[in-house]
Amino acid sequence: MRRLLSTLLALALALGLCAASAETTPFAGGSGTETDPWQIATADQLLAMANAVNDGSAGGYYGAFFALTEDIDLAGMEWQPIGRMDMTDQSNVNFMFMGVFDGQGHTISNVTFTSGDPIVGGGIFGMSLGEVKNLNAKNITVTCTNGFSNAIGAVVGYNMGMVHDVTLSGENSVTGVNCVGGITGGNNGAVYNCSVDGTAIHVLGDNDFPEGRIVQADVAECGGLVIGGSFGGSIDNCTAKGTVTAEGNEPIALGGIAGCLEMMDTVSNCTADVTITTVNGGHAIGGLCGFGGSHSNGSIIAEAEGVVTTKYPSEIINCSVTAVINAPGATHVGGLFGTGLYFYGEETAFKVVNCTVKADITGAVTPGAVAGRSVNSVIESCVTDATLDGEALTAETGETAVMYESADQGGEEAADDAA
Repeated sequence: MRRLLSTLLALALALGLCAASAETTPFAGGSGTETDPWQIATADQLLAMANAVNDGSAGGYYGAFFALTEDIDLAGMEWQPIGRMDMTDQSNVNFMFMGVFDGQGHTISNVTFTSGDPIVGGGIFGMSLGEVKNLNAKNITVTCTNGFSNAIGAVVGYNMGMVHDVTLSGENSVTGVNCVGGITGGNNGAVYNCSVDGTAIHVLGDNDFPEGRIVQADVAECGGLVIGGSFGGSIDNCTAKGTVTAEGNEPIALGGIAGCLEMMDTVSNCTADVTITTVNGGHAIGGLCGFGGSHSNGSIIAEAEGVVTTKYPSEIINCSVTAVINAPGATHVGGLFGTGLYFYGEETAFKVVNCTVKADITGAVTPGAVAGRSVNSVIESCVTDATLDGEALTAETGETAVMYESADQGGEEAADDAA
């Protein structure tokens, strides 16, 4: 998935697809340029935009500009996300949104999208290689129940461009199997100045791990209030309040801001107020993020995984978390982050600076006030107030001995081959 999405971004830039002609567009006005964007004022016009992207006739609106000029209520409308993955040719970017959508402070509300089919990218936007900004979303319900339901978000399913200055409020529910989030389900780009409130994230599926080994799974993985799973990119100045729930067996990677922050550069100035609940075990759970960090040998990761980061270790700076974590039998549980990820002979690492953690943890196995497991990570100038089952939890890092392993990590031999 990570390598594919990096390839998609490169293809979009190389193709330079042309936006649809203004003469054939059913919008309220404009010509699609930056100074004269196409104007969307009604639900029908927004749906027409979605249809033109999804049937390929608009070429993804590559390089085109849109402006929302009125609040839009989609109650009662059968919504289809703007932009999709071609499941028969996943390298085809022609059906993905590649323009700029400026909400201009307006609100899209009462969106309902339900799918029982295999899907990558569910939300108001599905697959986006473009920019979504200055938008308010309210009362969004996205429910994707197929065992292959990846990158499910309320606002954007998978972001490979930019999402910024976006709010999600009201009563929102997002349900999926892998990479389930509020602002965006999956992320390989930049997310900043976003806020989430009144949102419930539901991560579906069951896992069963052999004793002594915990490996990344394709189900019941990566749920967070802002981002489900992020692979590269950055997050800045985001706030989140809500719940993250996984009712299956041994879910992986649950967090207040994001479920996973793999190969990220920086997570800065973020605040989370979250209740995280699992029913039967779990791994990699934290008030800010479940797992993440960066690898010391970025060239290996860039070549083998298609994800590039410029910083080692990844930085978590000036973040604040208030978390209630109910996770009976769970491992790799921390007030701020759960654990790093082992692949190519090394566990990924964070540098955590000037963070504040208030966490009440119940039922977890050897958790830490900051991290459930920390190898190679650095923790500096952090303030913690954490409890485990009602008793003070003073250890910054837990004592979990078992590594959390990447499903496609190549081990020492692959690292040597790629070097």
